[in-house]
Amino acid sequence: MLAIRLPAGTVTSIDVAGKAGREGAPVFEGAYIVSGVDAEKAEMLTGGATDVDSADPFFRDHTIDAAAPLPHKIVAGLDRICTRLHTFVRDFHEIPPYAAPGRFVFSGSPEANAATGIVAVNMRNLLERTDPDGFIHTSYKDAPSWRYDGFGPYVGKANSYYDAYYSRDCARAIMTLNSFGHVSEAEHGVEYGNNWMMYYPRQNLTLSGRPIPGHFSVMPNKPLIYSTVLVPQANWPTRYTREKFGDDYQNLGNQETDGHGLMMLGAFNVWKNLGKKAAWVEANWEFIYEAAYWIEWCLANPDLSFAEDGLLYGETEAAMSDWTLYANLPCYLGLLGYAEMAAAIGKADECRRWLKAAETLKGGIDKRLARADGRSWDPEHKGFLHDPAPYMLSDFYGYDTADMPSAWIERSRASYEEDIRETKKASYYAPGGLGYGHSNITQNALLLDEAHDASELVKSLCRICYAPRLPEPYMVPEGISVEPERGILRRQGDLGNLVQQAEAMKCFLLVSGVSPLRDGVLKIMPRLPEGWSVALSDFKVESGDFRVTLKASYPGNGTQCIDVKLAGNDCRKLPDAVNVRFGPFPKSQQEAAVTLNGKCFNITLAQSGDSNWGWVSVPAEELIRR
Repeated sequence: MLAIRLPAGTVTSIDVAGKAGREGAPVFEGAYIVSGVDAEKAEMLTGGATDVDSADPFFRDHTIDAAAPLPHKIVAGLDRICTRLHTFVRDFHEIPPYAAPGRFVFSGSPEANAATGIVAVNMRNLLERTDPDGFIHTSYKDAPSWRYDGFGPYVGKANSYYDAYYSRDCARAIMTLNSFGHVSEAEHGVEYGNNWMMYYPRQNLTLSGRPIPGHFSVMPNKPLIYSTVLVPQANWPTRYTREKFGDDYQNLGNQETDGHGLMMLGAFNVWKNLGKKAAWVEANWEFIYEAAYWIEWCLANPDLSFAEDGLLYGETEAAMSDWTLYANLPCYLGLLGYAEMAAAIGKADECRRWLKAAETLKGGIDKRLARADGRSWDPEHKGFLHDPAPYMLSDFYGYDTADMPSAWIERSRASYEEDIRETKKASYYAPGGLGYGHSNITQNALLLDEAHDASELVKSLCRICYAPRLPEPYMVPEGISVEPERGILRRQGDLGNLVQQAEAMKCFLLVSGVSPLRDGVLKIMPRLPEGWSVALSDFKVESGDFRVTLKASYPGNGTQCIDVKLAGNDCRKLPDAVNVRFGPFPKSQQEAAVTLNGKCFNITLAQSGDSNWGWVSVPAEELIRR
């Protein structure tokens, strides 16, 4: 309610003007124009969309006087409110070191100090919200929310999604838990999701009379909520109608195509981290087979799945009635992983079939999701806000783009400047949810070695997550509102929302640079923001049976020092080789003097992204902690 005291005279018109450059707009239900209102009398203004009690005591202190619309006491009061609720650039000038760091300690700048707290607090929170049975809560217990519309409101203990296991969110959380060495919790998360995936065949559900295979919906523990609740009550768009499919039209639930592929990637990475044991594949074969068979079924039954041109259809956020890169790429990678698991137990027929289905998806991706010249990705069918290829490929291949499909990486490099353009304009704050927006574009910049952009984006990520006057000052928010010109940030949405939290944590893994073990080779490739250092202690290498202690600093004066120690229970399980990458160095610099564990090397540099980098390869035995 807005009350304005007008000067004497006649009202001839009311004009409402917005502020240039702002997208928001007020919504008016109406107005009363009255003369001679006596504030002491309980006079009701009626007849409009809303009745107003003009004698409400609130108006005595909060009526705006047109002659002096912003008196000092109001400005001072607004300033107190803003200071309490928002974070300002001045808050980042001095951030103290975090008092109780975990395995990751960053230093070298105030934002680096914040990063230490962000990693420690959010990992502890992620473990606490993972139940012993593997249920990973999308909102943590008693999580507050700033809601999503306009200014708020702030709701304490909102528990917005506490009772939901979202497939996309939990897949990302599973991979984060797994990457940080919490393999048991990640495995339980896989088991919980897999059992809900089987809801459809276990309930003998059909679509147009044909059996529905197991698949991951948006919320596997609420498998039919989209088709039976959101479609009829919230008009969620769908092609699945009674007229087309008959009385069992709601039985599919919904197609969360990206969530399905990401859950497969999560299971595959957990299996690798457990040592690629054949016994694990045999024990989980029912789930492995069903998840891969769902993709085969979709491709073979386009009249039921709407698959076309070798692409899978989707009806949720990342593929809203569309065929997108974000939805199809993880299914392609998931099939590659599941084919490897099938081969591990001699399932040659399934391995062959799933590789064939993967090739079908790859062909569809190349044919329909790139621009006509094939050089860059089609921005209209990315799904979500940014090119998903580099950061999703890293879930399968590790952190070195040289190990990824070169044609796709070159396509991403060609798409990069267009993809980041608006983020640069907004002082390196990416729009959208913190995971899908800021964290994903940050991961791309890191992986593509765009060192300057990555430095700014990581710094902004720390500023987004650090809110010193608010509850849980290091917790990853779901989103932010930002005014770059004045350096004001405001949390928005579900605090600690699971997928946003997991994607932010992956950014700090990439910054630290200990890539998952691949083909017996350990690659350590820190991508530190300018001026930062990292100290990583006793960190379990993903897919390896050993641990790393690492100290690295950003290069200075053309030199760089990195210290690496390996430790394991069995020296026979150490990597065959350890490759350490140094950089970034300026493109004008062709050689560098570097030090690895006190030993000096003169190395030749090669360009990647906007900088030059160089490798040193050493036997694992030289790095064993004595």
